[in-house]
Amino acid sequence: MVQSLSAEVDRGAIDRFLSAVDMVMNSNTLLLKADAGRSLTVDNRQGLLDAYLRSDLFEQMMRAADRQREWYNLSDFLDDPDEIGSPAGEGARVGLLREGCRASVTALQEEEFTDRLHWMLTEAPSPYRHRLPVDEAAGIVGGFLREVLGPAGSGGRAAGRGWQFASVEPDFLRSTEYYTDEPPLHPAYFDGSVSDTATLFHCGPVFYLLLTNGSP
Repeated sequence: MVQSLSAEVDRGAIDRFLSAVDMVMNSNTLLLKADAGRSLTVDNRQGLLDAYLRSDLFEQMMRAADRQREWYNLSDFLDDPDEIGSPAGEGARVGLLREGCRASVTALQEEEFTDRLHWMLTEAPSPYRHRLPVDEAAGIVGGFLREVLGPAGSGGRAAGRGWQFASVEPDFLRSTEYYTDEPPLHPAYFDGSVSDTATLFHCGPVFYLLLTNGSP
């Protein structure tokens, strides 16, 4: 059974990275951490991720992370189904997962993973031109990696095992429809641009899911 490790994400080096991505990409960046109850492998991670995304725990963790980072984008509509355009009527609650999503997992090499983190701070679209100098970004990314991939990141549960990395197709949360004329169904997260990213990294039973939704 998957268990939340959200308390372990409340770390200074993690917050510095997430906040830097927020600033550069104009993103509502979120990081989820959980224990899958069994080791994730390249062969089973797609199935385990699919089950997690469709679980109540994923929704709970997303909403909690949204509140923790003080965005409240996924929480504001909980008590007002009229505001979210719910077709189910009074008292209905719309979940976060987008119907028909695939959330396809594509393997990343460790270098590709770290390059992706640097890209978020130095090359990604930055509407307000807040990209960081390479040296400053390297320090922030380095601190983040030491926190999440080192002994503190594994919590002793994955000691001695190698980390695996993957990109996840960012199609599993509804779109704000920023680029279309369609009315969005809230709560929504992704915006439909190259700044929408989902990154999975795991070691033993421990896994992280890093999400960005940079708005133009």
